Amino acid sequence: MIWKTLIVRVVDSCDGNCYGCLWRRSSAGGFALPVAAVSNVVSKIRDFIFNEAVILCPNPLRNPKILDIISVISKVSKRIYLFMPMSFIGRMRDRRILENIDELVMVTTTPEDFKVNEGNLKVILSQGFTNLALYIAVGSHSINMENILSLVSKGREYGLRIRIGEIPYSATLTLDIKPIFAKKGYSVGFSYGTLYGYMASMAFIGNYPITILAKPLTGECRKLFIDPYGRVSKCPLQSSYVKVENVTSDVLRSLIFSECPIRCRRFELIPKIEISLLTPDGKEIPSEILSLLEVISHVNSLRAACSIMGFPPSTYIEKIKKIEKDLGIKLLISKKGGREKGVTVLTDEARRILRMYKEIRDIVSENLYSEKGIMRFKLG
Repeated sequence: MIWKTLIVRVVDSCDGNCYGCLWRRSSAGGFALPVAAVSNVVSKIRDFIFNEAVILCPNPLRNPKILDIISVISKVSKRIYLFMPMSFIGRMRDRRILENIDELVMVTTTPEDFKVNEGNLKVILSQGFTNLALYIAVGSHSINMENILSLVSKGREYGLRIRIGEIPYSATLTLDIKPIFAKKGYSVGFSYGTLYGYMASMAFIGNYPITILAKPLTGECRKLFIDPYGRVSKCPLQSSYVKVENVTSDVLRSLIFSECPIRCRRFELIPKIEISLLTPDGKEIPSEILSLLEVISHVNSLRAACSIMGFPPSTYIEKIKKIEKDLGIKLLISKKGGREKGVTVLTDEARRILRMYKEIRDIVSENLYSEKGIMRFKLG
């Protein structure tokens, strides 16, 4: 299945301080995307449902109609992610915004930025809103592992979902962080799917799951972007647009189903490997389910694991049930009473399957991400 992502940027200016971001201290004209422009697009694609909608930085709270925009977007999107610089979370005073999104994604680049805004994070958590992700944005090819590990440690302290990737949709270059983590000795998985329109992989730092994001490797994607000026295109990185007032259903579908015009630079190609396990009679345990089992083994909760990976729980509960039925075995045990009520653990058979998967993955990773392996794949 090809993941479908609606991307919306609702303002064009920001006074945040994310190092390396194109919108940092932006002197743009202060445009705010009109609700009517979003409604016009949505009305023409009502029968098309996106897997996710991403409301990008710069600070969406600068748009006074952000709640109305979220309401309109929800008609065509299964999940809504709201990005904002961590330096602005103190301005998140409208509880209705938090209640109508699936995840607040706090973007930061330095431990100092996190520390300054830590008090505001505590305020949001104290209100009972826990659908929070810390997006550690890497603003250049000079990756500071000390900063990343410090931020992971702080995010872990508060139980945040942690994502690591480029400044969201800000450059045509591709940062591949996975080999760096692998060379440092951390457990790194292969791509399990899509999150925020990026290719998502799972890694573990001190048994804490984090998501590493990279641009999709192929031009085959289903994206639609609405910019602050009321124009639509395939992607935020594209330079050609269509004005909202000129769009038709056919134009929008043409954009969504067109091949992505943004290509990884030739010397930055990234190997993509997925590992599935097959029974002798051809029944498959897909890579995404194996990755999910690994996260469950760490967090002891199916719903928490789905949340970390950006999976809709109901869909993956059914997928696991189908695999259990096909294989004739149980993969998960949910404890319904006592002190461990709500805990989900792997069965002995699932642990055996997971061990096999990790052994195979480690062999492949060792060869792929070793210095020799990386050099073999460098081009030019």
